[in-house]
Amino acid sequence: MAISPEAAIKKLARSPPNLTCPNCGTYSKYGFTTICIKYHTFVCNACKSSHQAVSHRCKSLTMSSWDHGEVLALQTKGNDYARRVWLAYAPEVGVGGRPREGDDIGVFKRFVVEVYEKRRYYKEDDGGA
Repeated sequence: MAISPEAAIKKLARSPPNLTCPNCGTYSKYGFTTICIKYHTFVCNACKSSHQAVSHRCKSLTMSSWDHGEVLALQTKGNDYARRVWLAYAPEVGVGGRPREGDDIGVFKRFVVEVYEKRRYYKEDDGGA
């Protein structure tokens, strides 16, 4: 029997690479409850708010409907992809404007703009090599 998209998303949220927010390094033992759809990342609440502030669509893990295409995109990309591509040249968490858990929301918002809108730390995907 095929797994439902909702069950597949929940399973992906609990996979080790997706337990750490790619932007700020916040760790969630049980996985994050929000996904940034545009960048296929599982994010913490501060990063969710920052993405939404610049009109990046976010969906709730439990309060949204999911389809198989979204599951496939998250399987293909996810937080490791974001770290490898969008954050390839980013400074360490807490350094050079990269937020860490507990920072002011303004730090998070500025970082999200730098990473995803301005592509400041972007590197073409090398397939994980």
